[in-house]
Amino acid sequence: MISKILTLSWLFFLVSIFMATSCMEEEKAVTLGSSVTDKGITMTSSKAEQGKVEVYLISSSSAEGELLAKALNAKGQEIGRSKQTLNLGKDDAKLVSFNFDASVNLDQVTRYMLDFRKK
Repeated sequence: MISKILTLSWLFFLVSIFMATSCMEEEKAVTLGSSVTDKGITMTSSKAEQGKVEVYLISSSSAEGELLAKALNAKGQEIGRSKQTLNLGKDDAKLVSFNFDASVNLDQVTRYMLDFRKK
């Protein structure tokens, strides 16, 4: 009887550890590309989880355009992108969200980079 209780306790412990580690997602860095920083935009916070990237951007001067969030793999290659239209006035700030569709293999994403679309 005691051995069954110990065995069940051990199994419960292992399942708990497995569930905790499988539910934790590795934090992925979000960086700003030169086309963003050159316009006087800085980022004070970012959050990337489950195909959604949120960034808080602050502008020192007016900036507008199509902002791309690029999902990059370990080799720095783009494997997905999401876009938002950005319109910030001088000394303005905004929380911007990007959603990546199911076709992007999130397990391969190591970081995200924000850049303006080239004209």
